[in-house]
Amino acid sequence: MSKGMEVLRAFTIENCEWGVRELAEHLGYPRSTVQMLLRTLAETGLLIQTPNRRYRLGWGTFELAGVFLAQLELRKVALPVMENLADSIGEIVHLGVLDLGQVIYVEKVEGRKSIPLITRLGLRYPAHCTGIGKILLAHNREKYEMKLALTPLTSKTIVDMKTLQEELAQIQNEGVAYDREEAVIGLTCIAAPIRDYTGKVVAGISISAPTIRFMQREKQWAQMIRQAAEEISEEMGFFRNANVFRKS
Repeated sequence: MSKGMEVLRAFTIENCEWGVRELAEHLGYPRSTVQMLLRTLAETGLLIQTPNRRYRLGWGTFELAGVFLAQLELRKVALPVMENLADSIGEIVHLGVLDLGQVIYVEKVEGRKSIPLITRLGLRYPAHCTGIGKILLAHNREKYEMKLALTPLTSKTIVDMKTLQEELAQIQNEGVAYDREEAVIGLTCIAAPIRDYTGKVVAGISISAPTIRFMQREKQWAQMIRQAAEEISEEMGFFRNANVFRKS
């Protein structure tokens, strides 16, 4: 089963199609083993074989992804709020969760003025240089911060752990996190935390916009992203003033 998962995980946006021999070399497995795994996965519909005898992800994976997304309560609850926010400001709004020190984007809504970004559903991105990543790290510091590889994506990416720790402490106090051209030059993001019914921070929501537009409306957007996060949190069952719930 683990080998089968490794095969499936080898299919990415950059490498969406594999032949038996090259995948065997990539994974370091015997060709016969990889061939058997590919055939089995193709029989279940998770992969398909092309006319030139190469393999791609099949409709089975699309079906599973659709079921997962349809059942994801967070996404269903957040989407209307995200759409209203994107309509109001005209920029991109993201929803993301934290996994193994990385952000996984689970929803994205584009506004009328939004610029093209490579972000897509299911994309993983380093948490230390994104608004959503920082807001989630700030509420999971003991679990993640010492395990992070602070790889620079731009000249403004934080690559010093002490600096990051200081910023995460500030974020936890202020309730919002910023990515100031740390992932993409010319792009600034602001994010706020989303809590579940227990008060635990389970996701983040962010606004992404060209820095020049962001600077003109930073104060207003900070208020709007907080409000959106609070609205989603309440829909998830969190009530800030109720004593029966706790904050992380």
